[in-house]
Parts: sequence; C-alpha cells; structure tokens
Amino acid sequence: MEIETIIFDLGGVLFNINHERTRAALSALSENPEKINFSLLSQNEVFNQFEAGRITSAQFRNELRSLYGISGSDSEIDSAWNAMLIGLFPDSIDMLQSLKQSYRIALLSNINDIHYSAIEQECLPLFLELHDCFLSYSLGLRKPEHEIYQHVLKAMNVIPEKTLFIDDAPQNIQTARSLGIQTYHVTSQNPLRGILKSITKGKL
Repeated sequence: MEIETIIFDLGGVLFNINHERTRAALSALSENPEKINFSLLSQNEVFNQFEAGRITSAQFRNELRSLYGISGSDSEIDSAWNAMLIGLFPDSIDMLQSLKQSYRIALLSNINDIHYSAIEQECLPLFLELHDCFLSYSLGLRKPEHEIYQHVLKAMNVIPEKTLFIDDAPQNIQTARSLGIQTYHVTSQNPLRGILKSITKGKL
C-alpha cells in the first residue's frame, strides 16, 4: 500500500547514540557496575520510568544512586547519562527536507528530560522540518507500549497501513507491526538509506 506518512525514531536513526558509552560512564561512578542493565534491547525499569516521564530527573538520579551505589553529584550523573549522545547523523536534516515535500513526516522518540535538554539546540533545525513530534517523557508513555502508537495514529489522524515506522529497536518494530503499521528496522545490515531509496522509487 502506498506510503503517506513516515514516522522516525530519533536515537539510532536520525541521531547517533552509543548505549555502551553511558553504561561504561555509569559503571565508573558505581560501586556495583556489574548490576547496571542498560542497552538497546533491555534496561532496568528505572530507565523505562524516566523515559515515560513517570519520575523526575531528581528521582531518576536518586534511583541510580540507590540501585548502583553511585555517589556522584547531579552534574556527574548527568554527564555519564549523556555520554551516549554523539550527535545528529550528517545527512539527517537534508533527508527530512527532501522527504517532507512528498510525505507527512513525524518523530516518535523514547527520550527523557535530561537528554532532551542536552540535544535540544543541536536538534532544533531537525525538529523544525517535522510535521509532528512525539516525545515519550512529555506523553507519559513510551515505546513499545501499544498506547503510544495508538496515541500517535489518532493525533495525526493517519491510516496505519499507509504509515511507515522506522526504528532501530526490534521490540518497537514488533509492536508497530501488530497495529498494522508498515515498518523498517534500521540495523548495520539494513541502513536507513536503503529503505529511503525504495520509498522514493515507490518500491516499498
């Protein structure tokens, strides 16, 4: 079915991140580094709660201190938490500028208050290219919960089967597919450019 809307993830798709950098940075502050569970595929519930805006930044830092024996200051914890943030991929903005001529484009990102504050200025030109922007911490929901996808579909008033969702996390892709949304899983073997060429040629 013809694509009318493209919904992008941010981290790992439009913005370069490295989870291991944050895991290593938090481990350096921790008395129990072996307990730190943080990756693309799974993470401790405290990270989920923070991404969904269900705990504040202060509560998040204190939870990390309690869980992992972290004794760092607020700024040291924020610096470790932000270590994963590498920067926008060089062609992200140009790509969105091109696509928005033919498609409605949106962002659906699992993000938290600390990360958003760190990337806001760099990402502002990218945000301005979007027709819609949905951030987990401001919605009180996060991927892969069904409710956040349903919220986005309703807010945008779009047809799932005519919507393409692009993400790097398999669990997020799985939920989108279950709701009838077309998907593309970005990996090192399946780069973003590959699917975009197919879309623009009408071969999806």
